[in-house]
Amino acid sequence: MISTNKPLIGIVAKTSIEDEMWHYLEIVEDIRLRLIEQNAQVIGILPPNKVLDFNKRKNVLTEEEKKELEETILLCDGIVLEGGLASHLYEEEAARICIKHDIPVLGICAGFNNLVRALGGVVHKDESKFHKKFAVSYAHEVSIEEDSKLFSILKRNQIMVNSIHENVCLEKEIKEYDVVARCDGDHTVEAIELKNKRFVLGIKWHPELMEEMTPIFEAFVTSCTKREEL
Repeated sequence: MISTNKPLIGIVAKTSIEDEMWHYLEIVEDIRLRLIEQNAQVIGILPPNKVLDFNKRKNVLTEEEKKELEETILLCDGIVLEGGLASHLYEEEAARICIKHDIPVLGICAGFNNLVRALGGVVHKDESKFHKKFAVSYAHEVSIEEDSKLFSILKRNQIMVNSIHENVCLEKEIKEYDVVARCDGDHTVEAIELKNKRFVLGIKWHPELMEEMTPIFEAFVTSCTKREEL
């Protein structure tokens, strides 16, 4: 067991690139640094099986592999599901494990997608390309519900966010979650929560690239710290 006074947060590694010799898994450094700034200790959570195809979500976990992933996640005080260009089934399973055990989880971009899928919802490709703006610059406005955890964190019901993703989600495609933020431009869902859990938040934008989103990381790490008091 890792012994530390800091909350231990696992970032679920995502597939990155493939070449003739090696496969790669990656953890976004911007996210890791944001967590460290909030006095967290950070580790990587790796898939319990071989990623069969970097472009297709077909690496089904056996029951033994699910148990192994669960045991690893239970070592952590919180989990981050990060963004990326591909998602795999072990990320959805990680989300389900966190929800089952009430482990705080923050899903960013593709991490939002995997939270949605974990409870039976779906996401779809944004054929309009409204959201596919691969730049740090802020792209559109988002409206936040005032009775949400997200509002209590940011203290604002209107924010500007970046828009660096290709997949989107409509409210009718979401199951079990509370929809707490929407894109003003096309009304797609920008943030979801589970209000009966300590901290389950999925957001479509990339807060690690926005200094004013520091309160999200602060609130997340604080929720992980409180686990020791239960």
